Amino acid sequence: MKRKVLNILLTMSAMILAGCQHKLPQSQSQTMDKIYTGVLPCADCSGIETTVLFNPHGKFIEQLTYLGKEEQKNTFFTTGNWTKKGTKFFLIDSDEQKTYFQPSVDGKKIEYLDQEGNRIESNLNYTLEQVKPDKKSGEYSYIADAALFKECKSGRTYSVSNIDLEKGYLATDIEAGKPVYVEVEGYYTIRPSMEDGLFDATLIQTGEIKFDKLRICHSH
Repeated sequence: MKRKVLNILLTMSAMILAGCQHKLPQSQSQTMDKIYTGVLPCADCSGIETTVLFNPHGKFIEQLTYLGKEEQKNTFFTTGNWTKKGTKFFLIDSDEQKTYFQPSVDGKKIEYLDQEGNRIESNLNYTLEQVKPDKKSGEYSYIADAALFKECKSGRTYSVSNIDLEKGYLATDIEAGKPVYVEVEGYYTIRPSMEDGLFDATLIQTGEIKFDKLRICHSH
């Protein structure tokens, strides 16, 4: 598998009037995933977009997307167990592949290490940064208990499971399934899919939601 060949990386209310904006209150505080993301070096592509989620119960999920490989399957998921050894994170996946990371002092970054757990001497970037909530802009749609968020900036689609977004969407009185522009405070992570062994990129809402029926995403 390409992951082994490269040995890379740990390797994610009331109804509004037409044209008016609709704000929803911030949800109750919730525990955030400990998740790190970044673009790491790749031998035969433009970079590996890497997302690693650390579960507090010692499990991890990684998502690797090989950029510039759109003509073939380019996203892969790996799961396994992680633990802390001294100041380092030690991970072992279901194929017994081992990976080490060194967290920064403030915990806001983790650096990929070599197979012996030593720092890689290179000018290339091997660091992932911790994900924090911020404002996301996109188009939300909901139909038949399935909700999707398409980000304006990237055009990427994320699954959503959030009652506040669902209520806000329904309050716009829009035709079911039709996308509506929304700004929402949140972050992206990884969640198990409805299909066994697969995972979905997911939007988690943490703060204010604002729908606007008159706005749309600009073309990419």
